[in-house]
Amino acid sequence: MDTLSELLDAYPARGNLDVRCQWSGHWAFPHRAEEAGSVRFHVVLQGRVHIKMEHAPAIALMAGDIVVLPAGDRHLLSSHDDNGQAPPPRSMIEAGVLELRTDGSEMPDLDMLCGRIDFGATATTLLSALPPCLHLPGEAGLPMAALAPLVSLMRSEVQAGAPGARNVVGQLSSLLFVLAVRRWWLQAEAAQGVLGLLREPRLRSAAIAMLSRQHEPLAIDELAATCHMSRASFLRLFERSCGTPPAQLLARLRMDTAAVRLERGGEGVAVIGEAVGFQSESAFIRAFERHKGMSPAAYRRSTRREAPVS
Repeated sequence: MDTLSELLDAYPARGNLDVRCQWSGHWAFPHRAEEAGSVRFHVVLQGRVHIKMEHAPAIALMAGDIVVLPAGDRHLLSSHDDNGQAPPPRSMIEAGVLELRTDGSEMPDLDMLCGRIDFGATATTLLSALPPCLHLPGEAGLPMAALAPLVSLMRSEVQAGAPGARNVVGQLSSLLFVLAVRRWWLQAEAAQGVLGLLREPRLRSAAIAMLSRQHEPLAIDELAATCHMSRASFLRLFERSCGTPPAQLLARLRMDTAAVRLERGGEGVAVIGEAVGFQSESAFIRAFERHKGMSPAAYRRSTRREAPVS
């Protein structure tokens, strides 16, 4: 089983590429923090830009580079690494497939696409396991054969403005997230949370069970047995790999799955509770309130009210 795919499949997302920036000169542009569950990304088509996050050195992004911010943290984009001392870019807004922010230069120094990947409040277990910034170098670094064609396709769709282009680039935006997570997961020296679990081969059987058998009780002794380990050895390795006890991680995964099913609609609360391991509807409601801060019914109403307009 491809456990990383199983994990990502559990968190459906809506990609949205919404702004194209074409700027020249010396400038700095701050981005506010996104709402929980909203991932911010930037794709550099041409030129060079610096991104600076709090308590971290600035990163220089070149043409073809992509940066993904899983927590949607506040950050600063600038033409030079000068801690945002420059004024904001002179910008006119034009309509098109994307909103175009331009200073009117015929040959701008920077051509950049900006967007979001919206998971809603369901993906806390996944997103909290990722670092604040995922940087995918472009053609100069040649980290992935898929990256340059993906950026090229996004560019051509935006420039051509053909019917359906906005939907195409939205789908490609979601693919960017998968590529970023996979590259980091393969290369990171250490990982915590659910991604730390997936990286530990001795816990693979437990990971598969926690992702695919959420309707079952899945006691600690049973998870340990699937890994051919004693209970004590299993708990030590699990907490060292994930930074959290197995019961706590399993509860988070179950509540995230329940939240996704509540958003989709069409199922009763009792049915969803049973699907994530609860025989009692009242026990499920109490657990959901404890993890999500509201009842399943209130959560469903809130997601319907806040759903983005296509």
